[in-house]
Amino acid sequence: MRIILATSSTNKSGGSRQALYLAQGLRQRGHDVTFFTEKKAGLRELDPHMDWGDLPADKRRWRHAVEQALPEGRQPRPAIFHAFHNKAVKKAAWWGLLWRRRNVVCVGHRGVVYRPGNPLPYLSPGIGAFIVNSRACADVLRWYGVGACRLHVVYNGIPAGRSTPCRSAAQALQQLGIHKKDGDVFYGTVAGDNPIKGTEVLLRGFALARMENARLLVIGVTPAKWQPLCDELGISRHVTLLGKTECVADYLQLLDVFVLPSLTESMPNTLLEAICMGLPAIATRVGGVPELVDNNGMLIPAGDHCALSHALRDMHNAPQQRLRWAAASRSMAPAYGLERRVERIEGIYRGLLRRRGLRQD
Repeated sequence: MRIILATSSTNKSGGSRQALYLAQGLRQRGHDVTFFTEKKAGLRELDPHMDWGDLPADKRRWRHAVEQALPEGRQPRPAIFHAFHNKAVKKAAWWGLLWRRRNVVCVGHRGVVYRPGNPLPYLSPGIGAFIVNSRACADVLRWYGVGACRLHVVYNGIPAGRSTPCRSAAQALQQLGIHKKDGDVFYGTVAGDNPIKGTEVLLRGFALARMENARLLVIGVTPAKWQPLCDELGISRHVTLLGKTECVADYLQLLDVFVLPSLTESMPNTLLEAICMGLPAIATRVGGVPELVDNNGMLIPAGDHCALSHALRDMHNAPQQRLRWAAASRSMAPAYGLERRVERIEGIYRGLLRRRGLRQD
């Protein structure tokens, strides 16, 4: 199939990565794939071999740029256009109406649980289907009137490399300058400086829990921003702050428990990566997170550091339960492999082409 993906995001967010993982997976399955982003998009650093298309700085020229990649001819080869992130989805809602005669089927993607400011693009017949990454996200669009026949829930997928450490646990510990003795319990998260990631809540909850033989790893933050709070809370000796890294698995392998303190999420990649590495979880009851944490961990209210401290202590004092939850996470991991996600989405594409009476090359 000829498949064109586009994202209006310029960062390496979880949603952008999922778009790239999909493009890579589709190429591996033999499809003709081009991925459009702005030239400055950080995502391009992750795969220099991708067939990248350039979205001009002037958004009025986006359609012309994408149309250069569409099949041509009197009866052009059918193509899929899959839009990620809000601005690209808005464009697809109208481009899809113009491209019907060119045998192009448009797909919209949504991976957030807040209500769209402008729901009209989601009602446009120019988009044949919406793929969402959680049931919670689907509920939001359904509330706006998007019919069930146009909604497809496909969970995010994690490439094997994201849950495969690049070095040994001993090497990672040495790099961090810390030791892990028998009886130590390491907690950790992959977060960020944005308040919605809940880093402050996590630090305050960890301080309040006052657990013996416990260490907290906070990955993906700016250490200088959070060190003063650690000093204020008196937990600096027990907390390791790390900046952004592509080698997340190197540090996840050190953990005994993964903590997701986010104030809002739909289907967080970081939690999926932790599950794929067989970690029990403490996570906030937001968005699609309860769809991932059932018999493999604990759910807590968002923004409540007292509730988090209680959950940390309960987890700390239940080593056998931690092992059972870890085993449950390992058993769940195959459901979140990238191959399954790519296969599901490929099937959606084929169904849309079939519905339009178009061939499925």
